[in-house]
Amino acid sequence: MPGYEELESKIIQTSMCTVCGTCISACPLYYIQMVEGKPKRPKKKAACKNCSVCFDSCYRTSGEIISDGSIGQYLRVVSAKYNGSGTYQDGGIVTAVLRYAYDMQLIDGAVLTRGSRMPMPFVATCAEDFNACAMTRYGVSPVLMNIRTAIVEHELDKLAVVGTPCHIQSVSHLQQANPELSSAMVLSIGLFCSENFAHSYIAELMDFIGLEEEEVEKVTVLNSRLVIQARDRNTSIPVSDLKTWVPYHCLFCKDYTSELADISVGSEGSPEGWSTVVIRTKKGEEIFSELERTGQVSTSSIPVNELERLMEASERKRKRATIESA
Repeated sequence: MPGYEELESKIIQTSMCTVCGTCISACPLYYIQMVEGKPKRPKKKAACKNCSVCFDSCYRTSGEIISDGSIGQYLRVVSAKYNGSGTYQDGGIVTAVLRYAYDMQLIDGAVLTRGSRMPMPFVATCAEDFNACAMTRYGVSPVLMNIRTAIVEHELDKLAVVGTPCHIQSVSHLQQANPELSSAMVLSIGLFCSENFAHSYIAELMDFIGLEEEEVEKVTVLNSRLVIQARDRNTSIPVSDLKTWVPYHCLFCKDYTSELADISVGSEGSPEGWSTVVIRTKKGEEIFSELERTGQVSTSSIPVNELERLMEASERKRKRATIESA
């Protein structure tokens, strides 16, 4: 029976770990913790001897699920913009979906990422929390380490999960591997992700150019450049110059558009201030169509050439990961 020792030797120590946080939540005795940016069991425990929960809950032990289509299965793809007030990344669609699902009591909370210079996992329990977690934060965030905390300490049982493809892959894996946790996760919103960047490098860059965290309005990747937008200036660097910033596990990921989510959201394919929304499941369609019907979001069709560009970006990531895995 594989257990923590195998998880550590085959996944964590080989840098194949995506630091999604699932193994931390999976352990019912809270033996696994975040230690220096990685999941770790500080001390060997007798109770672990005949337990394989952490190993079984890790999606990396079985691999990604990737469809034949370049962006996965979907019902429709649109360009959309949230009509509510506030400051959001691109079209603000993630916030719009969360707020609607919460208002309709489809969810009672969500596991998200917040923080300015350092992205941190966070349990959101109200609409104000959703707004506080708006905007993209680059850097590895163990979002799923808070699943058990949300269930046990916050007494939530209808959770939304917002994350990058590795988080969404893990959520899907948990539906088979760990019903105890997965039964509380009722909605998944996936983010487009070509690759992540270690946040320590972004923080160093901000220090170098003399930017305080409260001055930063937005960090994004636009036209193959990392752009840091501040109140009085913008700084951009070609993504091609940032290869050493990319975590090792990202090199093997084939999923660009969070193919297993209910709804996937990103900027590729839409004009500035709008989001590309890939609606994948019946649940996702029911929520999004109500947002459209009630006028909370505006939508437009995506030109064929832009949809093709999105598919090409997805294919590039798949090919890169295939080469790295060879």
